[in-house]
Formats: sequence, C-alpha cells, structure tokens
Amino acid sequence: MLLTDLNASALDEGLLPVLPQLSAKHRVIIAAVADPRIDDLATGRTDAAAVYDAAAAEYSRNERRAIASRLRHSGVEVIDAPPTEIAPALADAYLAMKAAGRL
Repeated sequence: MLLTDLNASALDEGLLPVLPQLSAKHRVIIAAVADPRIDDLATGRTDAAAVYDAAAAEYSRNERRAIASRLRHSGVEVIDAPPTEIAPALADAYLAMKAAGRL
C-alpha cells in the first residue's frame, strides 16, 4: 500500500518505471487524499475569477482521473478519496482483496 499524490509528473519519474517489477511480486494499492476544495472550486460560476478557478479545478480532477486510469490499467488498485473517507476506503479495499483471496 502506497500513499502518494496522484501527480502525473511525479509518478512518471518515480513509481511508473518500477511498477511492473513491483506489481509482479506484490498486490499494489495506491491511495491518495483528494482535496475537497477542488470540488467546491469546480462548481463556482459567479464571476470571471470563479469561472477560471472552476476550469482549473476541472483540469486537476481530469488529470487525477487520467493517472488513476493509467495505474489501474497497470493492475494497481487506486483509491482516491477525501480526507474523511480515505481510512475506511483503504480498510474496505484491503478487506475486499483479502476476501477475494488476492493477498
């Protein structure tokens, strides 16, 4: 289980090159804490500044979805949850893997 940010440039340089070797011997779960403010910013449309903030928030969410998709395609379980939900999501993922006999 790795706790990291779903930042494409950081993962491209660090984790993604070694992921095939890591996932060949281990079940890999990558967990990231999502910033709840991003969802708040994405809904703003009250003025020009809020529209720009909303566009940036949508871009950020799309980047996280894209990197999560790449990781899942590599056989990695990805958990991207807000701070209040990350611990239960991690426990649920672990228990689901254990119940399925994947550990």
